[in-house]
Amino acid sequence: MTFQGVALPLDGKLAVVTGASGSIGSEIARRLARDGANVVVHFNSSRDDADAVVLDIANAGGHAEAFGADLGRPDGAAALIAYIDKSFVGRFAGRLDILVNNAGSLELGSITEVSDESFDRLFNLNVRACFQLAREAAKRMTNSGWGRIINIGSVFGESAPTGGLSVYCGTKFAMRGLTRAWSRDLGPAGITVNSVQPALIQSQPVPTAGPAFEALERFGSVGRFGSPTEIAEAVAFLASPNSGYINGESLTVDGGWSA
Repeated sequence: MTFQGVALPLDGKLAVVTGASGSIGSEIARRLARDGANVVVHFNSSRDDADAVVLDIANAGGHAEAFGADLGRPDGAAALIAYIDKSFVGRFAGRLDILVNNAGSLELGSITEVSDESFDRLFNLNVRACFQLAREAAKRMTNSGWGRIINIGSVFGESAPTGGLSVYCGTKFAMRGLTRAWSRDLGPAGITVNSVQPALIQSQPVPTAGPAFEALERFGSVGRFGSPTEIAEAVAFLASPNSGYINGESLTVDGGWSA
């Protein structure tokens, strides 16, 4: 595919974006499609939102398909991989070029309040599903000698600035460590593994006015929350051929929260 006579950097690549019916995931899917990727738009329950993303991509001249799977279930990742193997009428059978592990969940509670069920839900979706998908994606990328695995982490994978986030922080710290370890496993095969670590993004369910909002804004230095587009741009860079010498890194996009 070309745009105004210029070859697109991800032309002919197959990408899957998990949680792509949400605000951040949908923007990532659209952005990768603009760079020429064929995109599997994963969703859990929001079929209408996923279909809208597919339509947006098609209207812009790109290619996408939607598929639903509950990645919090043990068989969810396997179902998504099976779909990927036969997506786009089998044209990419046995191949996957870009995996963006974006799907995730947040539950609040101090260590004295968190239940075993809540702990399992967060680790099953935020960590186990990412591991399962990365493992299967790596097998398919190894066949072609090129691949990009990008995990959407959080600044809460660097520190725990407030209480009530212990389990969520634990999942993000885990993904930061796995990102580094996987990069060692897969780098020799031409596959890079990196993460993007956002702070609060305007699309997420956060206060928009009042003392809590003002306190959260002061964590950063640019005076505002981030946008889904800014996260998508970071992902697009890490997915591009130009990022081939970046491996095992966490690209923090947080408006100065970590400064």
